Amino acid sequence: MIISNKKNIKNILFVFVFYIVSFFAPDSAFSQFQIKIATLAPQNSEWAQKFLEGSTEIQKKTDNRVKLKFYWGGAQGNAKKNLQKIKIGQIHGATFSPTDFQEIFPDLNIYGLPFLFRDHSEVDFVREKIDDELELGFKKLRFNTYGFAGGGFAYVMSNNAIKGYDDLQNKKIWLPQGDLISYKAMESLNLLPIPLPMTDVLTGLQTGLIDIVAIPPVVALALQWHTKVNYITKIPVLYAMGFLAIDTRVINRLSKDDREIVSDVITRIYNNVDTNSQKDSDNAYNALIKIGIKEVEFEDLEYKRLADLMVKPNIQMANDGLFSLELFERIRGYIEDYRKMQ
Repeated sequence: MIISNKKNIKNILFVFVFYIVSFFAPDSAFSQFQIKIATLAPQNSEWAQKFLEGSTEIQKKTDNRVKLKFYWGGAQGNAKKNLQKIKIGQIHGATFSPTDFQEIFPDLNIYGLPFLFRDHSEVDFVREKIDDELELGFKKLRFNTYGFAGGGFAYVMSNNAIKGYDDLQNKKIWLPQGDLISYKAMESLNLLPIPLPMTDVLTGLQTGLIDIVAIPPVVALALQWHTKVNYITKIPVLYAMGFLAIDTRVINRLSKDDREIVSDVITRIYNNVDTNSQKDSDNAYNALIKIGIKEVEFEDLEYKRLADLMVKPNIQMANDGLFSLELFERIRGYIEDYRKMQ
């Protein structure tokens, strides 16, 4: 009886220890290592398809040691919540726009200043000189990034035709929640900004809380915002881009070979998205016109008027510390150099 009891106790202790070890062990101890990534992108989007294919490739090349697990359509909340969840390890990374890093990396937002660039060729010229510098900034924040994916230019989408600056007056214009730079820019133009998280924009358009959004056509289609507007004005309001940021501490838990595989695959995906961004933007724009969104012309003189009005506020925002004045002036210089060459 005593021997039997001792045996039972040993079995119970074994099960208990096994349970404790299983509970606290890292994911890779008993199964593949899952890198958990949150995104606003819908699961049926083209972007999602590319990353699902990338995850399959990573699994295959790492012999099933590493997998990307995605939470689609804002299931993990907005960007601010995602940053908090990354900090405590609940998720490992997320897709972001520059405005999401306003507080900790404000210089990212210079590319997206309103009416800074006229076209994609100017953007390409500047990015070739500045992208690497910006990517270095993420390393100081303990994030791994894999390049920037251009989202194309944001165009004005609205329920009333917007043909010039005066048509923007007294209209409720959406801007991303927490986007202090765009808020200041709209104030300087005497416009009416309405800050909302991206997850609330569709409802805002439907209820009349907002009248206007400035968004790339690709995003408008993916998030179904086009279903709540009637007009699109092809004025390059600002250049949009996105990126994936993963906690460096998580990536460092992988072997050197697996880190290289993850980096190679994700970098290639972002390079492909970036390379095709202008074509994808044009295709999305044409798709909007085909489904009945009415195109509105914005006169060149009106664009110049807005661009000129923004120079002084941009310099003031830099002087106020919202981004680096030195970097802003350098980018402006590159743009001017390019325009002279044309």
